[in-house]
Amino acid sequence: MFYNMLKFPTTLLDRGDTLKLIIQHVQPDIFVIEELQTLQGANYIFGKALNVDGITKYKKGIYENANGYDTDNMIFYNSEKVELLEQHNINTNLRALSEYILYYKDPNLAQTHDTTKLYVYACHFKAAQGATEEQMRLSEAQSLKNYLTNHGRNRNIIVGGDFNLYSSSEDAYVELINGGTTHLNDPVNQSGNWHNNYNFSSIHTQSTRASGQASPAGGSTGGLDDRFDLILVSNDIMNGSQGVHYVLNSYKAIGQDGAHFNDGVNQGYNSSVPPRIANALYYVSDHLPITLELEVGGPLSVQAKENVLESFKFNSMDRLLSITLNQLYSNVKMRIYNTAGQIVIDKQFSGIQTINEYFPELNSGMYIVQIVADGQPVSGKVLVY
Repeated sequence: MFYNMLKFPTTLLDRGDTLKLIIQHVQPDIFVIEELQTLQGANYIFGKALNVDGITKYKKGIYENANGYDTDNMIFYNSEKVELLEQHNINTNLRALSEYILYYKDPNLAQTHDTTKLYVYACHFKAAQGATEEQMRLSEAQSLKNYLTNHGRNRNIIVGGDFNLYSSSEDAYVELINGGTTHLNDPVNQSGNWHNNYNFSSIHTQSTRASGQASPAGGSTGGLDDRFDLILVSNDIMNGSQGVHYVLNSYKAIGQDGAHFNDGVNQGYNSSVPPRIANALYYVSDHLPITLELEVGGPLSVQAKENVLESFKFNSMDRLLSITLNQLYSNVKMRIYNTAGQIVIDKQFSGIQTINEYFPELNSGMYIVQIVADGQPVSGKVLVY
């Protein structure tokens, strides 16, 4: 979960107590915030919203006042599932971005001596409309992409935060998705002009307060009419090729029910959250928190494999891939990815149960084969000698 906490805590400290309701509703394993102003604020959230009511599993990152008087980022995480390995600042011409490298606490670590790493990036780009502001956001996006390239960050990338973007055509968004050597994906995948556009009312994240509503701790009013907050992920997370897999349709803005365009999140009936959570969202920030779910570690899509596949064989000598499905499927998609998450083979079949395909073009190395049979995904590894 990523959350712009609206200049926390200096404008209104007790929002940390209210945040507890949202935390207990979502139960995030990784919780990243922007607009943190002080170490006191981080400690307050840690002790009042996370490790409360007998819960002791959460840890937090190191507070770094990287931006001087301006706002900073922070990560909190469920130490029963992940551990923070490293954190770094990424300097830009404006606010610093934050890199958090976590590793998954694989229960089989003692046997495998290997684990999965997640690379999490917290961003808060320049606000406001205008050509100058758009150029500054582009510069920040370029700083991030250059860092990923220069430091060899090319797998299990999760980039989130408040990007202050107004449309998918803005240069900064295009750079985030396609710039550099590590491409990112927007799981929502709804292109267009998001700003004050009813057609995107189901994905707006700001503002939680309507015009005329009180605005606790300051911030913006005007109702939900902007999609400023995003989570983007690398190709391998979308296809599950590096031990982390995006759970389909799990991306959401908490409190966004699609029925509050230009309205406050707690005005009238909100069908996506209980009233006390809608009220908490209104009180804590002018932004909604955004979340997604990930499957991490172990064999991917085990249940789907048992249900979909009868057999999966690869002969490295002649590059023959033989797959037998458990029944005839009307629409079968097959993609083969290299270890960089790039698609090297993309095929589609109709009315098929058995696939026998030669791939002489595959060079030596490890590949991930993803099969989607009538919407049911399953992945397998092949090694080419």
